[in-house]
Amino acid sequence: MKKQYGAIILAGGLSSRMGQDKASLEIEGQTLLERLLLILYPLVAETVVIRAPGQSMPHLSQELQDWVRVGWDSVTAQGPLQGIVDALPLLSSEIDKVFLLTCDLPYLTGEWLETLRDIMTDEYDLVCTEEDNITNPLLALYRRPVLEPAAKLLAEGKRRPFLLWEGWRMARLSAPEETPWICQDVNTPDDYKKAQRFFHERE
Repeated sequence: MKKQYGAIILAGGLSSRMGQDKASLEIEGQTLLERLLLILYPLVAETVVIRAPGQSMPHLSQELQDWVRVGWDSVTAQGPLQGIVDALPLLSSEIDKVFLLTCDLPYLTGEWLETLRDIMTDEYDLVCTEEDNITNPLLALYRRPVLEPAAKLLAEGKRRPFLLWEGWRMARLSAPEETPWICQDVNTPDDYKKAQRFFHERE
Protein backbone atom coordinates (compact mmCIF):
# COMPACT_ATOMS: atom_id res chain seq x y z
CA MET A 1 0.00 0.00 0.00
CA LYS A 2 2.74 2.45 1.00
CA LYS A 3 4.32 2.49 -2.46
CA GLN A 4 1.26 4.22 -3.95
CA TYR A 5 1.48 7.13 -1.52
CA GLY A 6 3.63 10.22 -1.66
CA ALA A 7 3.71 13.59 0.03
CA ILE A 8 4.33 17.19 -0.93
CA ILE A 9 5.40 19.52 1.88
CA LEU A 10 5.07 23.20 1.06
CA ALA A 11 7.89 24.87 2.98
CA GLY A 12 8.63 27.95 0.92
CA GLY A 13 6.30 30.56 2.37
CA LEU A 14 7.51 34.03 3.31
CA SER A 15 6.50 33.52 6.97
CA SER A 16 5.83 37.25 7.22
CA ARG A 17 3.68 36.94 10.35
CA MET A 18 6.16 34.63 12.07
CA GLY A 19 9.16 36.75 11.14
CA GLN A 20 11.40 33.75 10.50
CA ASP A 21 11.47 30.53 8.51
CA LYS A 22 8.80 28.27 9.99
CA ALA A 23 10.36 25.04 8.70
CA SER A 24 13.42 25.70 10.89
CA LEU A 25 11.54 26.40 14.13
CA GLU A 26 12.32 23.81 16.78
CA ILE A 27 10.08 21.92 19.18
CA GLU A 28 11.62 19.34 21.50
CA GLY A 29 14.93 19.62 19.67
CA GLN A 30 13.52 18.92 16.21
CA THR A 31 12.62 21.36 13.48
CA LEU A 32 8.99 21.49 12.38
CA LEU A 33 10.05 20.10 9.02
CA GLU A 34 11.92 17.16 10.54
CA ARG A 35 8.99 16.33 12.84
CA LEU A 36 6.65 16.21 9.86
CA LEU A 37 9.00 14.08 7.78
CA LEU A 38 9.34 11.56 10.62
CA ILE A 39 5.54 11.29 10.78
CA LEU A 40 5.34 10.71 7.04
CA TYR A 41 8.23 8.27 6.80
CA PRO A 42 6.25 5.10 7.70
CA LEU A 43 3.27 6.13 5.58
CA VAL A 44 4.58 7.16 2.17
CA ALA A 45 7.15 5.95 -0.31
CA GLU A 46 8.34 9.39 -1.40
CA THR A 47 8.26 12.95 -0.11
CA VAL A 48 9.06 16.19 -1.90
CA VAL A 49 9.83 19.37 0.06
CA ILE A 50 9.37 22.61 -1.85
CA ARG A 51 11.33 25.68 -0.80
CA ALA A 52 11.48 29.21 -2.15
CA PRO A 53 14.53 30.13 -4.25
CA GLY A 54 17.47 30.94 -2.02
CA GLN A 55 16.10 29.11 1.03
CA SER A 56 18.40 26.50 2.52
CA MET A 57 17.10 23.29 4.01
CA PRO A 58 16.88 22.94 7.80
CA HIS A 59 19.11 20.28 9.32
CA LEU A 60 17.91 16.72 8.69
CA SER A 61 19.31 13.37 9.66
CA GLN A 62 21.25 11.58 6.92
CA GLU A 63 18.47 9.01 6.59
CA LEU A 64 15.89 11.70 5.91
CA GLN A 65 18.24 13.54 3.54
CA ASP A 66 18.61 10.37 1.49
CA TRP A 67 14.83 9.87 1.38
CA VAL A 68 13.57 13.38 0.67
CA ARG A 69 13.62 15.14 -2.67
CA VAL A 70 13.97 18.90 -2.51
CA GLY A 71 12.58 21.29 -5.09
CA TRP A 72 12.30 25.05 -5.39
CA ASP A 73 9.55 27.27 -6.69
CA SER A 74 10.36 28.00 -10.33
CA VAL A 75 8.34 31.22 -10.12
CA THR A 76 8.38 33.22 -6.89
CA ALA A 77 5.43 34.51 -4.87
CA GLN A 78 2.77 32.46 -6.64
CA GLY A 79 1.52 30.62 -3.57
CA PRO A 80 0.79 26.94 -2.98
CA LEU A 81 -0.21 26.08 -6.54
CA GLN A 82 3.30 26.87 -7.74
CA GLY A 83 4.69 24.49 -5.16
CA ILE A 84 2.37 21.76 -6.42
CA VAL A 85 3.39 22.38 -10.04
CA ASP A 86 7.08 22.12 -9.19
CA ALA A 87 6.70 19.12 -6.87
CA LEU A 88 4.61 16.76 -8.99
CA PRO A 89 7.37 15.98 -11.55
CA LEU A 90 9.65 15.00 -8.66
CA LEU A 91 7.27 12.22 -7.58
CA SER A 92 7.59 8.96 -9.49
CA SER A 93 4.73 7.86 -11.71
CA GLU A 94 3.81 5.04 -9.28
CA ILE A 95 2.61 7.61 -6.74
CA ASP A 96 -1.11 8.07 -7.30
CA LYS A 97 -2.21 9.44 -3.91
CA VAL A 98 -0.51 12.49 -2.46
CA PHE A 99 -0.62 14.05 0.99
CA LEU A 100 -0.41 17.82 0.56
CA LEU A 101 0.82 19.53 3.72
CA THR A 102 2.38 22.74 4.95
CA CYS A 103 5.48 22.53 7.12
CA ASP A 104 3.94 24.34 10.11
CA LEU A 105 1.82 21.59 11.68
CA PRO A 106 3.41 20.75 15.06
CA TYR A 107 0.40 18.86 16.46
CA LEU A 108 -0.14 16.58 13.47
CA THR A 109 0.12 12.83 14.07
CA GLY A 110 0.59 9.79 11.92
CA GLU A 111 -2.73 8.48 13.20
CA TRP A 112 -4.48 11.51 11.75
CA LEU A 113 -2.89 11.00 8.35
CA GLU A 114 -3.87 7.33 8.49
CA THR A 115 -7.45 8.44 9.12
CA LEU A 116 -7.36 10.57 5.97
CA ARG A 117 -5.97 7.58 4.10
CA ASP A 118 -8.64 5.23 5.40
CA ILE A 119 -11.42 7.60 4.35
CA MET A 120 -10.05 7.80 0.81
CA THR A 121 -12.14 4.96 -0.57
CA ASP A 122 -13.13 4.59 -4.22
CA GLU A 123 -15.99 6.93 -3.39
CA TYR A 124 -13.72 9.98 -3.03
CA ASP A 125 -11.01 11.79 -4.96
CA LEU A 126 -9.74 13.89 -2.07
CA VAL A 127 -10.08 14.13 1.70
CA CYS A 128 -9.54 17.53 3.33
CA THR A 129 -9.45 18.49 6.96
CA GLU A 130 -11.96 20.99 8.26
CA GLU A 131 -11.65 23.31 11.25
CA ASP A 132 -14.21 25.88 12.41
CA ASN A 133 -16.19 25.14 9.23
CA ILE A 134 -13.19 26.11 7.10
CA THR A 135 -11.88 23.41 4.78
CA ASN A 136 -8.09 23.33 4.53
CA PRO A 137 -6.78 22.37 1.08
CA LEU A 138 -3.22 22.19 2.45
CA LEU A 139 -3.87 19.47 5.02
CA ALA A 140 -5.35 16.89 2.75
CA LEU A 141 -4.94 13.71 0.72
CA TYR A 142 -5.47 13.92 -3.04
CA ARG A 143 -5.60 11.53 -5.92
CA ARG A 144 -2.84 12.74 -8.20
CA PRO A 145 -5.10 13.81 -11.11
CA VAL A 146 -6.83 16.31 -8.80
CA LEU A 147 -3.54 18.20 -8.41
CA GLU A 148 -2.47 18.15 -12.05
CA PRO A 149 -4.58 21.16 -13.20
CA ALA A 150 -2.54 23.45 -10.92
CA ALA A 151 -0.40 24.65 -13.83
CA LYS A 152 -3.46 25.52 -15.92
CA LEU A 153 -5.00 27.48 -13.05
CA LEU A 154 -1.81 29.48 -12.58
CA ALA A 155 -1.63 30.21 -16.30
CA GLU A 156 -5.15 31.64 -16.00
CA GLY A 157 -4.06 33.85 -13.12
CA LYS A 158 -5.90 31.76 -10.53
CA ARG A 159 -3.91 31.00 -7.38
CA ARG A 160 -6.38 29.61 -4.85
CA PRO A 161 -5.88 25.90 -4.10
CA PHE A 162 -9.57 25.20 -3.53
CA LEU A 163 -10.14 25.74 -7.25
CA LEU A 164 -8.54 22.33 -7.73
CA TRP A 165 -11.61 20.72 -6.16
CA GLU A 166 -14.01 21.59 -8.97
CA GLY A 167 -15.61 18.48 -10.41
CA TRP A 168 -14.08 16.05 -7.91
CA ARG A 169 -15.64 14.10 -5.05
CA MET A 170 -14.45 15.39 -1.69
CA ALA A 171 -14.78 14.17 1.88
CA ARG A 172 -14.26 16.59 4.77
CA LEU A 173 -12.92 15.51 8.12
CA SER A 174 -13.01 17.57 11.31
CA ALA A 175 -10.54 17.22 14.16
CA PRO A 176 -11.72 14.94 16.98
CA GLU A 177 -13.41 16.65 19.91
CA GLU A 178 -10.82 15.21 22.30
CA THR A 179 -7.88 16.61 20.27
CA PRO A 180 -9.24 19.73 18.56
CA TRP A 181 -5.74 21.18 18.12
CA ILE A 182 -4.45 18.37 15.89
CA CYS A 183 -4.90 20.29 12.63
CA GLN A 184 -3.76 23.70 13.87
CA ASP A 185 -0.77 25.37 12.27
CA VAL A 186 1.56 28.02 13.69
CA ASN A 187 1.50 31.39 11.96
CA THR A 188 2.70 33.83 14.63
CA PRO A 189 5.28 33.92 17.43
CA ASP A 190 2.43 33.48 19.91
CA ASP A 191 1.27 30.34 18.08
CA TYR A 192 4.81 29.01 18.27
CA LYS A 193 5.15 29.72 21.99
CA LYS A 194 1.80 28.01 22.58
CA ALA A 195 3.01 24.90 20.76
CA GLN A 196 6.26 24.87 22.70
CA ARG A 197 4.33 25.07 25.99
CA PHE A 198 1.96 22.32 24.86
CA PHE A 199 4.74 19.82 24.27
CA HIS A 200 6.77 20.91 27.28
CA GLU A 201 3.80 20.32 29.58
CA ARG A 202 3.26 16.85 28.12
CA GLU A 203 6.77 15.70 29.06
